[in-house]
Amino acid sequence: MRAFVTGGSGFLGRYIVKRLLDRGDDVTVLARQSSDTAALEAAGVKIVRGDLASLDSLGDFLDGQDVVYHAGARVVSYGDWQEFHDANVAATQKLIDMALKVGVRRFVYVSSLGIFDIPEAGVTITENSDYDHQPTLRGHYTRSKIHADRIACEAARSGKPVVVVRPGRIYGHDHPSLPLFMGRVKKKLFGNTWVVVSRPGYFVPIAFVENAADAVVRAGIKEGADGKIFNVIDDSDLTQKEYFAALDRVEKRHGRGLRILYLPVGLFIPAVIAAAWAFRILKRRKWAVAHQLRRSGRNAFYSTDAVRSELGWEPQVGLEDAVELTLAGVR
Repeated sequence: MRAFVTGGSGFLGRYIVKRLLDRGDDVTVLARQSSDTAALEAAGVKIVRGDLASLDSLGDFLDGQDVVYHAGARVVSYGDWQEFHDANVAATQKLIDMALKVGVRRFVYVSSLGIFDIPEAGVTITENSDYDHQPTLRGHYTRSKIHADRIACEAARSGKPVVVVRPGRIYGHDHPSLPLFMGRVKKKLFGNTWVVVSRPGYFVPIAFVENAADAVVRAGIKEGADGKIFNVIDDSDLTQKEYFAALDRVEKRHGRGLRILYLPVGLFIPAVIAAAWAFRILKRRKWAVAHQLRRSGRNAFYSTDAVRSELGWEPQVGLEDAVELTLAGVR
């Protein structure tokens, strides 16, 4: 199989490429001029230099490909909305159009579980759940992923050979910012003591990077997957208490423990309400932090029945092994 991967030099993309190479596939990667692709080239990957915001010359490289894996995105925390729109929204539409025009057999879009609305605690999130109703309060990256997901899903549901994969919070030792999940809202105090604004029983929507890459690759090769959408996390039933207990066990094997202090979101709500009113009185735009903090206090269960039953996917790396591999890579 011939596969074209955007974001192939990035965190998740490198593991997607490795999975494809392990299968014996012919892989081409779109990479920025500044990306270090020496390891990919040494592994036999063909590199096409380009940028998601400027794809007009890409058609020739897509011609003859069997599957396009679109894992690339602008993920930095700086920049204006137009930059995110061009790289994440407009580029997704353009790539789908270009790929299908030249006869690519399947297009796999890598989205995110962060796109969903969580209207209340205890809600179950499925592939058909609503998008966040206030995307402008989620930051440019998440807002752009919501718009791009909508484009890909509309294509999939209209009968085009498009598949959407929505991993949860992906972790691994080479994650660019925080290799391990430490809570949605958190603060490291000292040593290995963390304050987490949440409750022990809240579910943890995470996926180890190798497991997420496996689901993405399967989405491109599984017969009958066209038009399907898949939410992907390793364990839908995993709670924060169970997750941090596993992390603590691994840390203790290396002479360190982990201490988590939980603070319920409700403690901060009065201050959030006061700040929100201040923003209203001053006639400023809604305070994004207030929306995000309220959202983080709503526990949600993410169903992964579809990816398990239709793609036959199960996480190959268990929780403690994944944590061990992550910690070993950052020590």
